[in-house]
Amino acid sequence: MTDQQIIALFQARDECAVEAACEKYRASCMRIAMKYVPSAEDAEECVNDVMLKLWQQIPPAVPDSLEAFIVTLTRRAAVDRARTASAEKRGGRAETVALDDVSVPAPETVEDILHQKELTKAVERFLDTLSDDAQTIFVERFRNETKPREIARKFGISGAYVRKSLMQTRRKLKQYLKEEGFL
Repeated sequence: MTDQQIIALFQARDECAVEAACEKYRASCMRIAMKYVPSAEDAEECVNDVMLKLWQQIPPAVPDSLEAFIVTLTRRAAVDRARTASAEKRGGRAETVALDDVSVPAPETVEDILHQKELTKAVERFLDTLSDDAQTIFVERFRNETKPREIARKFGISGAYVRKSLMQTRRKLKQYLKEEGFL
C-alpha cells in the first residue's frame, strides 16, 4: 500500500490505516526507537504511541512524506521515553547528559521555526535534484539513521560505493545550502 493510500485511509478515519502504517513502518520505528530506549518493550511502547499520534494528527495534518512524519514522531517518542526513564527521581541521572548531547533543542522563537521550515524545504528541493540511488542512500543514512554497512547490504552494493555517495552528496548539499544562503 502506498503512503498516499495510507494517508487517505487516515483521512477517512478508517482503522485499517493504523494497521497499514504499522505493517509498513513498524520495523523502521523499532530500529529507531531501540537507539534511544533500553528495552524492546519500551521501543514497542514508542511504536504504539506513534500509531496513536498518527491517528490523532493526520486528519488535520497532511504530511508530504508519511515516512518522514513517522520517523520524526518515533524519534520524539523514544527520546521522551528515555528522558522520562532516566529522570533523577528514578535514579538514572547519567543517561540524561548523553541524551542532551544527541538531541536537538526545539526551536524557541517564531523566527527559529520559520528558519527550520525553510531549511527543510531547501533540503527537500536539493534531494529532488539527486539521482535515485544517491537520494535513497542519503535518506537511509540521515533520516532513517541506517549505518553505511547496513545500507550496502540492504541494496546489494559495496560499502565503498555507499561511503563515496554519501561524501559526494554531503559536499553537494553544503554547496547548495551556501548558494541558498543557509551557510
